[in-house]
Amino acid sequence: MTVRCPSLSQLPPAPLGKNGWPWTVQSNQLTDTAADGSEWPRLTIVTPSYNQAEFVEETIRSILLQGYPNLEYIIIDGGSTDGSLDIIHRYEPWIAYWISEPDDGHIYALRKGFARATGEFLGWQNSDDYYAPNVFGEVAQSFKKSYRIDLVYGNVRIVDHAGQQVDEMRFVPASYWTTLLETINIHNQAAFFRRSLWDRMGGITIVDDPSFDYELFIRALREANSRFIHRTLGNYRQHPGSITFSGETDHTDPWVFRRQHLGRLRHLPRWALRPVTWFSCARRALWYAILGDWDYLLRGLRRRVLGYPG
Repeated sequence: MTVRCPSLSQLPPAPLGKNGWPWTVQSNQLTDTAADGSEWPRLTIVTPSYNQAEFVEETIRSILLQGYPNLEYIIIDGGSTDGSLDIIHRYEPWIAYWISEPDDGHIYALRKGFARATGEFLGWQNSDDYYAPNVFGEVAQSFKKSYRIDLVYGNVRIVDHAGQQVDEMRFVPASYWTTLLETINIHNQAAFFRRSLWDRMGGITIVDDPSFDYELFIRALREANSRFIHRTLGNYRQHPGSITFSGETDHTDPWVFRRQHLGRLRHLPRWALRPVTWFSCARRALWYAILGDWDYLLRGLRRRVLGYPG
């Protein structure tokens, strides 16, 4: 089942005291057809959920209030007991599929959700993170501009428990080698895949490591032609219950994944690959300058070179 994203007036009212996006503000409602007269492609968003009642409604509303005409929304809940299901029930008319049952965790839920997805384009948003407004239409237009574009992504705000910005991650046009040897340049909170790319690269293959997304984006960039949208598309929440920020999970050293993808170069010592890493850092700094992100570039230099806080 796909739906046209509802308007603000069609959704349950925002909880008392909640204002702004996505509580009392909505995205622009897109026309039924794109500017070229064609139908908007089906977009599937998957949300893995478990005991995030404090945040999941914001996630859901940020997806449903995108004004997009052809949305398939899937929620895979791991058996929440904190009131999350009551919230999901309230938005059930606009959810293509949802289920709540014990599972093996976050990655299992994602794989389960994507197995049901029928969209031409795919993305996922965790139940404590949320999209910026007016994202889906811009992303769909980016894909429509060229059939060769397989991956579209943008910048990410880091927000606190209350949704206030505490930091940000600005990116640049990514490449396979720079992502492999320097850092992850894409985050799921602001990333979208063409379905053919997802199928071609085999989707999520790491099932027992919270760093699965780094390995996923390495494989994606090896296969994909990507397009970077130079604005914030998603919000990444920093709070004690977050998988990333809680400190309760062990993340694999990135070099484990890197060596898996280096082929015949995998036995080289790290120092031998440092020139490539330095080149990657210089490339990223140049892109920040080209994009006009001088403030972000200077803050990064203060942190890395001088050891000052941002």
